[in-house]
Amino acid sequence: MELIAIFFILIPIALAVGILAALIGIGGGVLMVPIIAYIVFEFMVVGTAEIVSEPELIMKYATTISSTVIIFTGLSGTVAFSIQKRVDFVVGGLSAVFAVGGAILGKWIQTLFDNTILSIIFAGLLIVTSLRMFSKIATHYLQTKNQPAKENEDDCEPVTHQVINSLPETPIQTTIWGKLTRNRTLEDNCGDAWTYNAKLYLTPLAFAGGFVAGIGGLGGGIVMVPILHIAIGLPMHFATATSAFIMIFSSISAVGTAALNPELNLNIIWWPYVAGLAVGIIIGAQIGAQIAKRIKSQPLKLIFAVALLAVGIWSIIKVLVVVK
Repeated sequence: MELIAIFFILIPIALAVGILAALIGIGGGVLMVPIIAYIVFEFMVVGTAEIVSEPELIMKYATTISSTVIIFTGLSGTVAFSIQKRVDFVVGGLSAVFAVGGAILGKWIQTLFDNTILSIIFAGLLIVTSLRMFSKIATHYLQTKNQPAKENEDDCEPVTHQVINSLPETPIQTTIWGKLTRNRTLEDNCGDAWTYNAKLYLTPLAFAGGFVAGIGGLGGGIVMVPILHIAIGLPMHFATATSAFIMIFSSISAVGTAALNPELNLNIIWWPYVAGLAVGIIIGAQIGAQIAKRIKSQPLKLIFAVALLAVGIWSIIKVLVVVK
């Protein structure tokens, strides 16, 4: 197959990934890695012959390419969310420092594992992602069960949100934690008023999100969003937006660490593959975000969560059978 033909084939594939990722609220990496490892490297041999000849390195190359694509996804998402005024750059900047450290460690630890172990790790991430989606679906159902249905729950209508986390009560603790807490009251471009307290002293927890991004080739949102929302105290909309900003730095760090790995030769990657995937997923994410405003995404999320769980379990069973 001609190289230019492969480039144009990858664009619609990545377009579909971007649309689906935006519709169901997950990062594209969870779909990108298996596509690269099991479709691009297996069937589109042109430009990947040297990689395919080293099967023990396939997952390491796949996660590196995925991290490269996620850099552009993060940039695109950050621009879009910045226009919405939902990126907390202070929290994101501090968290990115620790996420970078986690990404470097995660990518370095990849060198200690063979392809089998990495496949099991990635399958585990698929299962965790699916379980998190099940949890979000159940929470959404319980919250909306007794509420009247809306024609379009994502319409831009001004609403007041208060997400205020109480500080310790003793004077000394209040002084210490108060200085390390970001108190914000702002209005986004939809006219929504937001009030929240972000615990800056918990931003080191972002190290875990960076670690997942490095070892799994993901954006890290599967861990980063809960940290930003539950631990640090950002509203969910801000946690998702700020996570996109952080993934730019964690992904760059993961790719940079891979470039320094003597085991990998990034020069053998046919980089127009990456360009095709990046173009498709960036455009797809924007399309998916618009579609998400007009359809109910919960049934789609449920179907996809079941599929992720099944693929994750199947992948682990397959690896264990091969090992035996």
